Amino acid sequence: MAQCPKCGKKLRVADWRQNCPHCGVNMIYYGSNDRLLAEAEAAEIEHAKFQPSIDRAKAAFFGSPQAIARVVLSVLPIGALFLPLLTTGEAGAAYNAIGVYQTVSEADLGGLANMALGGDKLPLALFCLLFSAVMIPVCLICLVMSLGPRGKTRNLILNLLLTGSGAAAAVLGVAAGGRLGIGGYLYLLLTAAITVYNLILAKKGLPVKHTVCLIGGLPSEEYFDLVASGASELEIRKRMVTALTAMQEEVRRKAAEEEAKAEAERQARK
Repeated sequence: MAQCPKCGKKLRVADWRQNCPHCGVNMIYYGSNDRLLAEAEAAEIEHAKFQPSIDRAKAAFFGSPQAIARVVLSVLPIGALFLPLLTTGEAGAAYNAIGVYQTVSEADLGGLANMALGGDKLPLALFCLLFSAVMIPVCLICLVMSLGPRGKTRNLILNLLLTGSGAAAAVLGVAAGGRLGIGGYLYLLLTAAITVYNLILAKKGLPVKHTVCLIGGLPSEEYFDLVASGASELEIRKRMVTALTAMQEEVRRKAAEEEAKAEAERQARK
């Protein structure tokens, strides 16, 4: 059976009105301010917990010149794929990204796979190159998470897959009787440079600009420290009121300064 949120008296089925028949309080709006405050605080807490992830993503992708240089370096291998990668046969047919795509799209994929599994080095080289090419956008996208808890390990594994599959494609292509072209050498150089540069950044780190989040007027770090130390809700609320009052006074002070400045300018123009 329902009961009044204020006095705790039980309500009958006939007590359908919004006012309690015992104490007269409006049961719908009773405690609404506390509920709104709790909901606002919960939303600010969730935002404060999620904001560091956004800050790390920004820092990892474009938060500093080092991060921007990494993004540019991660894109450059795509250009190398359109240069001659491998020259094969007596006629000197040169493979690049377009040639590989045409070869794979026109050929029987099942037949190519069987040839590769059977030890034919050229189809195996093509599959390794395709895998390496796919890893370029994968590595680029995962840069956003590179400053996360497991970002360094993830980055290293992806970079090794990118570089290793490219190197395997080059070795297999040469073993099949081909010759590396300028694009092949450039691709290997750029993918290796990406791996090395990421290792350097993993060791030195990237600067992260943390956004200050407020919870009830308190900086999120202070709020979480208070909760972790076992501070009572009343004590936290008192600090919130103090912080909000100081913020309000600061806003009023700035408004008064702006008004005084505007008044001084008006007097100077007279």
